[in-house]
Amino acid sequence: MRVFLSIIVGLVGGFILGIALSSFIGIISITLFKVPMGIKYLPYYTAILCAIILPMYELKLKTQ
Repeated sequence: MRVFLSIIVGLVGGFILGIALSSFIGIISITLFKVPMGIKYLPYYTAILCAIILPMYELKLKTQ
């Protein structure tokens, strides 16, 4: 149950991180190049990445 909870938290947190990162990249690209740029589906990629990394990190902390 704890692993499932950490996966859900990783998904939600990663999605929010991806939205913030995508907005930051868009603002910087408009400021520097006057053209909006970004990575398509970045919030989904970061959500999946965080959903994988967070349970591994939690397991590592639990074993120490």
